[in-house]
Amino acid sequence: MRIRTKLMVIGAAAAAASLLGGIGVAAADGNGEANRNGAYEIGLIGDMPYGPTGRAQYPNVIADINQHRLAFTAFDGDIKNGSERCDQPIYDAALASFKSFADPLVYVPGDNEWTDCDRASNGSYDPNERLALIRSMFAATPTSFGQHTLPLLRQSAAYPENVRWQYGPVTYVGLNIPGSDNNAPQFDSTGKQIDGDAAEYTARNAANLAWLDQAFAAARAANSVAVMVVIQADMWSTDPTAHFADTKAELARLAIGFHRPVVLVNGDSHVLRIDNPLTDAAGNPILNVTRVQTFGSALNHWVSATVDPRDPEVFTFHQHIIAANLPSYVSP
Repeated sequence: MRIRTKLMVIGAAAAAASLLGGIGVAAADGNGEANRNGAYEIGLIGDMPYGPTGRAQYPNVIADINQHRLAFTAFDGDIKNGSERCDQPIYDAALASFKSFADPLVYVPGDNEWTDCDRASNGSYDPNERLALIRSMFAATPTSFGQHTLPLLRQSAAYPENVRWQYGPVTYVGLNIPGSDNNAPQFDSTGKQIDGDAAEYTARNAANLAWLDQAFAAARAANSVAVMVVIQADMWSTDPTAHFADTKAELARLAIGFHRPVVLVNGDSHVLRIDNPLTDAAGNPILNVTRVQTFGSALNHWVSATVDPRDPEVFTFHQHIIAANLPSYVSP
């Protein structure tokens, strides 16, 4: 896939001109035949706000996104940092921020708002109880957040946070795949379990793999020109990643069979990265799969993608640097 990244902050007029007429919202699981060839732009963000600085800078990100004419924005998890408490006001603030987006906002969960909540610094919450809270607050309706909304197809009552939607000729899917090794059990040197939940991980992982399979089946049925998968975890992190192996393998199998562009969006590691880390069984990079890792933590900026069905590569990526959120650089 050709990858074009641009250091820019696009004004509203320029963004509108780049849309080539825009595109209408298709049904959540429809084939999007109406305006099928129109180009549009989407936003990609996550891992914010982190701490007091993040809370001061995050409104600048939302304001900049709201100046653009976007089909939607995908938020790839982490509504707070990993050491802040998982108290109710954190979730209330996230909900209010999502509702403040002018255009649709689709959210998938991150580890900081549920799997990590058992940390003493987080309030020693039960992660499963925090996940239930997320499902009731953020996944209870068949629509996105935002002042304009987007219809979403949710996987099931058990896993409503797993979503799918069709926008024009592209299929989008969101999955609850968090960092911290997917909430799988972790053990210390003595063999004592120190983190994770085997039953929760096993059931959700099976649901995730099934939902991923269904997304590609829906894409083939809709004759989609591309698929975008949104998750929180950086599956190539330096943290433990063993329990992402079957997700990687299934995504590789599906992408190889799809033959068209596939984009994997993740947060978790906070630095913008656009690369091709997914490999086949022989270790070859699968070049129709592009990973976009979004900004986050101290880097409160965002990424957009121009989605053009007439372009064989479909996606062109742009980084949007918020000048007000830049530090005072110190010359070496």
